[in-house]
Amino acid sequence: MLNRFFGKNTHSFLHTLGLCGLAFGIPSNKVVMSVSMMFLILNLIIEANYASYWENIKSNRIFHLILLFISFTLIGLIWTSNLDYAMHDFRVKLPLLVITTALASKPIQSKKQLHVILTAFITSTTIISLINFSMYQHWIGNQVYDDIRGMSLFSSHIRYALSVSFSCAILLYFIVEVKRYIVLALALILWLVFYTYYSQVITGYLTLFGVFFVYSVYKFWPLNRILISILSFGFVATSSVFLFWLLNPITINQSDYQDLPRQTIEGEYYIDLFDVVSPITHKPIYIQVCEPELRRDWSLYSKIDFDSTDLKGQPIKGTIIRYMSSLDYPKDAEHLAMLTEDDIKNIEKGYPSRINTGIMARLYGVKFQLNNETDPNNHSLLERLEYWKAGMNILSNNILIGVGTGDINDVFKTYYNQSNSLLTEENRNRTHNMYLTVFITLGIFGIVLFILIQAYFIRLNFKKRDVLALSFIVLILISFLIEDTLETQTGITFYALFLGLFSSKTPIKEFV
Repeated sequence: MLNRFFGKNTHSFLHTLGLCGLAFGIPSNKVVMSVSMMFLILNLIIEANYASYWENIKSNRIFHLILLFISFTLIGLIWTSNLDYAMHDFRVKLPLLVITTALASKPIQSKKQLHVILTAFITSTTIISLINFSMYQHWIGNQVYDDIRGMSLFSSHIRYALSVSFSCAILLYFIVEVKRYIVLALALILWLVFYTYYSQVITGYLTLFGVFFVYSVYKFWPLNRILISILSFGFVATSSVFLFWLLNPITINQSDYQDLPRQTIEGEYYIDLFDVVSPITHKPIYIQVCEPELRRDWSLYSKIDFDSTDLKGQPIKGTIIRYMSSLDYPKDAEHLAMLTEDDIKNIEKGYPSRINTGIMARLYGVKFQLNNETDPNNHSLLERLEYWKAGMNILSNNILIGVGTGDINDVFKTYYNQSNSLLTEENRNRTHNMYLTVFITLGIFGIVLFILIQAYFIRLNFKKRDVLALSFIVLILISFLIEDTLETQTGITFYALFLGLFSSKTPIKEFV
């Protein structure tokens, strides 16, 4: 309709504008996402080119599978008992229907449109990363943090990590395929890689690696398949060694420590306990501990009282002991005096180790959990293990048709109560695994449909040799393993937008 008054491309411009709004809003603002989604649908209704919409929809097989999956979700209402939660769950997933409908009805026509949308996404992601990092460093604002995961101020740290990883994929696309903005793209990639490294989000590490792996195979496979095969084998071997290191339990022999000094240089007696081990030194943490000397001298170095808590709310005396253990120091006045100003600040911030930034800090934290913690609460990996255990037990009794669209929360609560789970009430969550969530909810037919959507998307874009689309789906498949990615507005909007953009059978043209 508006084309008659403002020119033949008016609705295409508005369509692109709505998609840019969605792309910009994913890393930054839920309101922008919601408004943009309504704007997209309104533009289609006003344009009213329904014959063209229908022809486009008929040729989009991925959209057909999505409709089938959503229809099966609605059928799942028949055997659900919690209709209120079912309606809530359907509202959360509504962007999947709305956005993919808009893009199936009116797919983007030119690479120029695609590049504008991708640029909006990169711009938003970069701006948010700069704000997050500047606030965390206290260069701006006065935000108080108790954990580095709080660095992500505008959305979940895990959902934002996906935006950062996919932004790197887009920037690689601009370098490899478009061959423009190379210097700027490289600079932004370096910044976003550093941000991922600094943020300590394991999902970010895994998805970023997935992105670089896809691009490496895409770029070098036609040139030297043998080399890529060797590198892939090397990656598998290295990953296996790494997993062995991470999962291999640390064992100690108490007799190895029988010759430890019994007294400090001042004549005070040490206390030795052997039940907690350091993932860094592989030695017991609570050996050669002289708490009286630590209590007496701590006030010489810090204004935080020895019997108080660090900035993370943990008893600071425990942080002092763990930190000194990471340095392989006895815990006494003599070695307390050897700590630097930076060491004291790290202890005050709640860091339990001298290694407190980047991927190794996160991995040592995970290894500590695996070797020492019996209480899973407030330990992300141990909590996930409990969620997966609960999910597998629930699934074993509901394989065929699942528990129904609205009952997944209820069955998890029932399981936790009946199994006397160690998880506290506030930590009793769902699976944190999208495959398991779909399987439990909709049974074997639901999970098959869900996997078919991803498989057909891979097949379609492999044929088109669309490396950006393949990077997206690899990133998504990795995130599904450790997160309920589609259970939040940000996650499902991210998935729906880029799934929809790359689902057309017709390759996007250079110019239209």
